[in-house]
Amino acid sequence: MTLLTPSPRPTRARYERVGFGNHSDVYRRPGSRWCVQVFRPDCPELTPDKVREEYAYLVRAYAAMPGLIPWQRLFVPCEGAHICEALLVKEWAEVDFSRPLNQVRGGDLDPARLAQVEEFILRTRSQLLHARFEETLLVDILDPRWTNVAFDTAGRLRVLDTNRLVSTRALRSLAAGETLDIVRRRVHAKWMRRLMFLESRFLGRGPGALTADPVYTRYLAPGDFEALFSASAEAGEPIE
Repeated sequence: MTLLTPSPRPTRARYERVGFGNHSDVYRRPGSRWCVQVFRPDCPELTPDKVREEYAYLVRAYAAMPGLIPWQRLFVPCEGAHICEALLVKEWAEVDFSRPLNQVRGGDLDPARLAQVEEFILRTRSQLLHARFEETLLVDILDPRWTNVAFDTAGRLRVLDTNRLVSTRALRSLAAGETLDIVRRRVHAKWMRRLMFLESRFLGRGPGALTADPVYTRYLAPGDFEALFSASAEAGEPIE
């Protein structure tokens, strides 16, 4: 989900459009503690049950980091309703746009913020590790502006979009010795590239450590690492 600078022209009922994603828009009344996410009709894979299940999964997966996953509740008019008929009410988190994770390093953060990022990385990495053996879901770290996983203005790390998590079914289906097709599985490849960038940036793990890491070598061939490191550098997220 991409966050916007609030428009000076409020929408109907004093709500302003403050964010949008591929299949939804987010509205908020100025000063409110809550925002409302409205889904469009063109999201065939997203259902009310899926929204609830993925949110519950994230809450469990990151239970040791209270506040990381903002509170939300889905309101559906009737059983069997399409997701575009539902309203997702969410706790509003005021993002600190001055500190996106791709623009800061560990030394730029105070100890409390750095500790949150480190714990988030380790717990997210754990979901990738366990994907070998069990059905896990991966939090969305794909937002190009880094506004989905971001600090709020109070210094708390937040995950702002809890929908459409990345499935690990394709990773688990790899045969022994088989690695991921990073061209065909671009979402998974980019997700691992992003996690490796975070590990490099905040845990000090360079290319040598990452290319020898069994969490990644289970899925990536040597040439894949080179391609992802190059793509990361081109995106302004060097893995050093």
